[in-house]
Amino acid sequence: MRKLSKLILLSVLIGFTSCQDESIDESQNQQVELNFRDGNVVSDGLLEKDELVFTDKSELLSVRNEEFIQKSVVACTPDLLETGYDPTVNIEVISKPGTNGYFDVSLDGGDIVQAYCSDRLPSLSAEDDFLDFSVISSYDDAILAGGTFENVYTNPQNFDKVNWILNNIDISDESVYTYGHVQYAIWKLIEGPFYNDFTDYLTPTPGDWVNYIDDALGDDIYDLAVANGEGYTPSCGEKLGLLLIPANPDDVQSILITKDLPAAPVEECDDCLGKVTDLTLKWDWHNDYRVRVYQRYENTCYAVKVFDSVVGLNDEIAVSGVNSNGTFGKYLYVYVGNCYYTKIKTNCNLNIGPGYKRGVLEVVEGQSSLGGELCDYVPPHNYCYWW
Repeated sequence: MRKLSKLILLSVLIGFTSCQDESIDESQNQQVELNFRDGNVVSDGLLEKDELVFTDKSELLSVRNEEFIQKSVVACTPDLLETGYDPTVNIEVISKPGTNGYFDVSLDGGDIVQAYCSDRLPSLSAEDDFLDFSVISSYDDAILAGGTFENVYTNPQNFDKVNWILNNIDISDESVYTYGHVQYAIWKLIEGPFYNDFTDYLTPTPGDWVNYIDDALGDDIYDLAVANGEGYTPSCGEKLGLLLIPANPDDVQSILITKDLPAAPVEECDDCLGKVTDLTLKWDWHNDYRVRVYQRYENTCYAVKVFDSVVGLNDEIAVSGVNSNGTFGKYLYVYVGNCYYTKIKTNCNLNIGPGYKRGVLEVVEGQSSLGGELCDYVPPHNYCYWW
């Protein structure tokens, strides 16, 4: 309904035929609301004659050729073979079932972590305490598929799907799924189809598992993993499945724990250097209006459209420069309805950044060609409000 209303509004706003000017300087305009006179938007009065010239091509939406410029991005590729543990750890089974996991185990007498069975047989119980387990990544194919532990798992090629489950299935109190449904899906992925006769520890209270209901939920997770998890690798900030394999896996069960991968490094911001290449603006006005944004083509006077849509309160307007170097040039020009509203300086003579306001538009993020991510805007100390 909201989208339909916006389309109707778009057709109405195209009918605006006249606009009003009201001269307001750079600093004053930060305080100006979106005003109307005789049904038309009141502009900031700063658009000079012939500053922006429209041609037949001006109403065609232009998109940047990405080969000319790329946004500043901090690369983050996690090491999926690094476990973060010694090659072997000593295991103590604290409880079974565990706290939102099939087991609670202590590693080397340290922190207690939640664990799943990584295969169905044999079993692991509290009587199996203080045994040494090898720690390997679930992505270590050299060991799992032709190496030391090639005979431990029936389907080690499915650990990509297990990792997809660990990162995409919610087992919080608000979710329909529980750790038991995840365990069921892991068994089915790694061991293949099976008769589920080990249900006691799939729920915090043994006996609460209802096969015709809970098996179906486990099958749901399995199906989702098969559909979405082929070739999956976790990203920075996600979870990596680690396998803990005993020296005698035919007699003692192997288990699965998770490791939190380091988050992507925070990109450092900088002043506006060069020219602005990307801006995201927030629309801070209570009504929906058609908004068009233009720049000048290669710093000529000819208008090039870079945004055209109906926006409402707190909607974002994301624009990218379409000059050959990926920039906007000196200004962005904002039209509301059919009327010029304001222009935003984008040549870095103004140290623009998040928090900079121009009428009902506020910058929430941006990039410059030489400085990358824009730091927050700091108004000059002699800044005056227009009351």
